[in-house]
Amino acid sequence: MLPEVLAASAARIADGTFTALWSQIQRTNGCAHPVRLTGTIHQADRATGEIRTVFDSASLPDGTILVPCGNRRATVCPSCSYLYAGDAWQIVHAGVSGGFGVPDTVAEHPGLFVTVTAPSFGLVHSRRSNHGPAVRCSTHPGRCRHGRPRGCPQVHPDDDPRLGAPICQDCADSSGLVVWNRYAARLWKRTVDLTYRRMARLTGLPLEGSPGNPGIRRRIRISYIKVAEAQRRGAIHYHGVLRLDDATMPPGTWEPPGEPWATAQLLATCWRWAVRHAVQPCPDPHRYDLPSTLVPHPVARPPMADVRWGEQERTVALTVDGGELTPRTVGNYLAKYVTKSVTDSGALDRRIRNADDLHERLAFLPDHQAELVRAAWRLAARPAFRELGMAKWAHQFGFNGHWITKSRSYSTTFAQCRERRRTWARAHTPAGGDRAPLDAWGRPEDDDVVITFAEWEFHASGYARTGDRLLAEMAADQARSRREAARDDRAQARIDDGPGAHRQVTARAAYPTPSVNGEALPS
Repeated sequence: MLPEVLAASAARIADGTFTALWSQIQRTNGCAHPVRLTGTIHQADRATGEIRTVFDSASLPDGTILVPCGNRRATVCPSCSYLYAGDAWQIVHAGVSGGFGVPDTVAEHPGLFVTVTAPSFGLVHSRRSNHGPAVRCSTHPGRCRHGRPRGCPQVHPDDDPRLGAPICQDCADSSGLVVWNRYAARLWKRTVDLTYRRMARLTGLPLEGSPGNPGIRRRIRISYIKVAEAQRRGAIHYHGVLRLDDATMPPGTWEPPGEPWATAQLLATCWRWAVRHAVQPCPDPHRYDLPSTLVPHPVARPPMADVRWGEQERTVALTVDGGELTPRTVGNYLAKYVTKSVTDSGALDRRIRNADDLHERLAFLPDHQAELVRAAWRLAARPAFRELGMAKWAHQFGFNGHWITKSRSYSTTFAQCRERRRTWARAHTPAGGDRAPLDAWGRPEDDDVVITFAEWEFHASGYARTGDRLLAEMAADQARSRREAARDDRAQARIDDGPGAHRQVTARAAYPTPSVNGEALPS
């Protein structure tokens, strides 16, 4: 143990609570901001009615039990965000390769990996290359209306803070960008609906149809999962997986489409057409442009009555084994985005409460990000945008959707992932060994024999002492080292077993839900 951690924990060692607290911190994998709860767990015998207490938080240090915060953002809690990303990986991977009750035959369904982006809202500094060496930022000649060069001859390194910033902030359409973000989720929904319509047009079938002549929606189903990513310029774009299923089967079954024309090529053709033609109406933000701190007088802009996708899009067929986009590759690619914030600084990790809070946060943001927050805050003063909650979502540059969403029939859910961890925690010791959960009477636990009920109350959040926080940081470092070692072992196992191995991935059991006497605690 580090000397500074040992010194900060001296009080815990002296009062005898160190061991119990360290056990709790390890169970939460060093959560940075745990929730402290007080409460009890009871069990009642169905036959006799006798009630016994299984657990009481009064027996723990400070009379509270630590529960992980569960925050998805890596800038808020690295440990919980890692677990969240792991669940996201399982959800994505199960939908393209099976697992969690989804048969591995879904890997043979027609599927696509897609990316759709926002249109341009002004020239920005960029590397102009996602793969390979960077090239000159911008080759646009001449000067803008404000007398500034429209081009940038520099080659920006990947960590250049100017990346994503407008070449001319006065030319940037910040209001248009935050409104686009606000309607991005609706635009995705319209694009999926339009894909169905285009598919009906190309196949000659009705969209809905009738019992005697079922339409496209009654024959096939487009299952999908999408992950939102905030680009450096502040605009949202989506990465997603589309999969064709048989819509004639009942919910909870995953069968390939029974129609010979339902191919990945047809899906790609219809999707690309929908991306080019999808339109989502929106209030015109340029009608309400107000002076900002950067532009004394608003720049006259053409009306913006709808939002559309940008020109950059990607559509690639999925492959099971071999090729660039395997299920594992897609799972890794999508899961890494769900823990990102709109900024790396953490200044926008929570909602902006009021004008004073707004001014305090803006001081920690680059100019172009601060202007996006101001644009959302200014538009919220107008009735059309106040109803859209623009001030509520200003910390996300207007975006109000979930960072990862899926259709109901795509695969498993976060709730099922959590339940699997609870089940694992009940049937295993903290060291990973097997155990049989026992009830309060020492019998094998059976829901038909006993009723378990709990009473919990919120006490506080965060750690009670500075030494506790330092212990959590040490536990998080240890958990990170174990994860890296386990990742290296899995990678070596895939190399040893050859191509195509480990397609079926089971639930991660390395980080179980905290439990007491086999009873999972609230998560």
